[in-house]
Amino acid sequence: MRGGKAVLAIWVDIEPADDAFFEHWHSREHLGERVSCPGWLRGSRFKGVTRPGRYLLFYDAGNAQAFESETYYARLRAPSEMSRAIFPKFRNTSRTVCAVEQRWGEGIGAAVLTLRMKGSNVAPFDRLASPETARVDLLTGRANVGQAHTAEKDLRGKPDLQIERALVAFFWSVEAAQAARDRHAPEGEVFALRHTVSKSDLVG
Repeated sequence: MRGGKAVLAIWVDIEPADDAFFEHWHSREHLGERVSCPGWLRGSRFKGVTRPGRYLLFYDAGNAQAFESETYYARLRAPSEMSRAIFPKFRNTSRTVCAVEQRWGEGIGAAVLTLRMKGSNVAPFDRLASPETARVDLLTGRANVGQAHTAEKDLRGKPDLQIERALVAFFWSVEAAQAARDRHAPEGEVFALRHTVSKSDLVG
C-alpha cells in the first residue's frame, strides 16, 4: 500500500493511569473507525521511547480531502462513549493535517523519529534516507484543513497545537532511529510502533 499524499499527525501526552485504556480505545475502536473513512489508508500508533507517556498517532490518506469528508466529520460530531471518556485525558495535543512535501520509501517501520520544525527550517531529509530507513516524509502543515469545530475538539479541553513542518522517518529498529537522531536530529523524538491498521485489514 502506497502512503498517499497527506497525513494526519498527532502528538499527545497520556498520564500513566490512563495508558492502558488509551491503547485499548485506540486499537479496538478508534483505528478501525478512522481508517474506514473515505480516503484514509492506514492508521498507526507509536509510543515514546524516552517519554513513555508520549504518543504519535499517524494516519496516511490519499489526499488532504480525506480529512474534510462528511463521513469523517459526522464521527467527529458524535464521539463514542469510549471517545468521550478518553479525549478529556489528552494533554499537550498537537494535531495537524499535513501535505507530503517529499517522500523516500514506503510503508512504516518498527520505530519512528520525528522532528517538528518552523516552516523556514532546513530538514536533514537526504541524510536520513539510508539503508536502515524504511521511509522518510517531509511534511508541510495545512492549518485550515480538518479543523472545523466539533464535539471531539471540545472534549480535548484546550485548543490543539499545530505544526508548520515536520520530518518523520521510519526505521527497522528503535536502535537505528536513536542513532539517526544522535547524528542528524538531536532535538527529535523517537517512538516505537505499537499497532497499525490498514484499509485492507478492515475488509470482510
